[in-house]
Amino acid sequence: MSPLVVTVGDRVTETMQELGRTPDVQVIDQVERRTRREAPDVPYARLFTAANPAGSITFEAIRAIEEAFAGEKPARVIIDGEEDLLALPAIESAPPGSTLYYGQPGVGVVMVEVDARAKRSVERLMMRMKRESS
Repeated sequence: MSPLVVTVGDRVTETMQELGRTPDVQVIDQVERRTRREAPDVPYARLFTAANPAGSITFEAIRAIEEAFAGEKPARVIIDGEEDLLALPAIESAPPGSTLYYGQPGVGVVMVEVDARAKRSVERLMMRMKRESS
């Protein structure tokens, strides 16, 4: 199996498709720069939805992302709320060798190669976020 391509964000999902590669897992919220928009015209075989308020990472969103990785691809997760922080659980769920892309408004696209180091960094950050929210 070839490495997975994962996108977090509507514009980066659309751009990846325009470049000729359908993302295997797409996490979108149908919002771009705080403006409602149509979902990217990018194919998917399975669809998941989850609520995730701005500035948070819900268990519901984590579960939807995990399910998207578990089965047939491409898979799309539509977030009701905000998907900005969901690159973190996507890195946790992605198999090593995957590549994750997310948009950084006004800057460009960030690429993360999913490896043991990236997974450890995300795990530490998620644990810290959980402690701080308790």
